[in-house]
Amino acid sequence: MKKNMYITCAFAVLLDQLTKFLAVKYITNVTIIPNLLSFIYTENKGAAFSILYDKHVILIVSSIILLVALIYIYKKDYSSNKYNNLYNIMYGMAFGGIIGNLIDRIIRGYVVDFISLKFVSYYFPIFNLADMFITISVFLIILHTFKDNSKLTKKR
Repeated sequence: MKKNMYITCAFAVLLDQLTKFLAVKYITNVTIIPNLLSFIYTENKGAAFSILYDKHVILIVSSIILLVALIYIYKKDYSSNKYNNLYNIMYGMAFGGIIGNLIDRIIRGYVVDFISLKFVSYYFPIFNLADMFITISVFLIILHTFKDNSKLTKKR
């Protein structure tokens, strides 16, 4: 049901924006689990791994293009009856993550990042909930696509 996609999208945007608001207001550098998880407030003026740093307009335009492309893919698949609840949740997470970071880029001129993970001696780039929603949803969409394609291959 399409309603699940809208609910997931709205939930992702609201949760992302709420955590970013709290990060801006209260976080500078807080260790949650030593040598694993910290909250460190940062202002990312680029995309993932700070690529396209200070290319504000390019990042906004590319986010909008990505959002429009995903909406097209979603509508195309939805109209072909390939959807289910997981499908709607996956796309809702993707839309919500993109919109969450897009709001930051438009309003603030940068994306608020604050989640810092460390594995042994490797520090993963600092990120936010919108980044998590995008990453998880893209991973699930790819898995879902491979699963659908393997069903088609077996039918032949």
